[in-house]
Amino acid sequence: MIRVMVILLLVAAAFGTATGEALYAIQDDVLYEVDPDAGDWEALSDTWSGTELLASCEGKLYAIQGDVLYQIDPIDGAWYELSETWEGTTALTSGNGKLYAYQDGFLYEISTYNGSWVEVPGDYGGTQFLAWSEGALMVIQNDVLYRVDPSDGTYETMPSTYAGTTAAASDDDYLYVVQGDVLYVIDPYTGDYASLGDTYGGTTELAAAGDYVYCVWEGTLWKTDSSDGSFQNLGSGWEGTTALTSL
Repeated sequence: MIRVMVILLLVAAAFGTATGEALYAIQDDVLYEVDPDAGDWEALSDTWSGTELLASCEGKLYAIQGDVLYQIDPIDGAWYELSETWEGTTALTSGNGKLYAYQDGFLYEISTYNGSWVEVPGDYGGTQFLAWSEGALMVIQNDVLYRVDPSDGTYETMPSTYAGTTAAASDDDYLYVVQGDVLYVIDPYTGDYASLGDTYGGTTELAAAGDYVYCVWEGTLWKTDSSDGSFQNLGSGWEGTTALTSL
């Protein structure tokens, strides 16, 4: 668990709507679009059984299922294959118009146009989570948080330990992680952090949109205000959710 004193001042934000962004979730075989304010949902497409990696980039969704990377239309759920050879990928995120994936000790930058890829320089064995925030790739590797420049692999080591992290997500300004039963907001430049509450134990699906963080906890979708940690129940029935992202 994180042991250092909390020194990050939370960003001020008025409680309001999620600025029109949508959530997307994969539950069992189905991809859903979810209203981030009311929790209402619409099924978009099926055949997604077993999919655990879902990301958004420049108006499209991307999923890795088995060996294949797919691009998905967020309007109707229509999809097509971008590239193959992705079996064994365990982390996926997007930033700066690219996808980033961790597979078997290597980190790859992937084109969203044709699925072609290049290897990001560096040693990434043991990578657990990827996220993009404030112009850099945030990598949790062997319980340590790094800020990585994917263009050349240079990195900064952030303070503290991230042992026990079960989920990570980010927006343009902050990184969010669930560690143990606590949801933390983290400054991606300094690594300073603060707790947003301690009732998130077991959370594996996390997304950020607007000034809010969303998670599925014990089959219920929750919306947490990143400015003060207050939360709202957006509805139950989400047991079996394996992926969650925002667009």
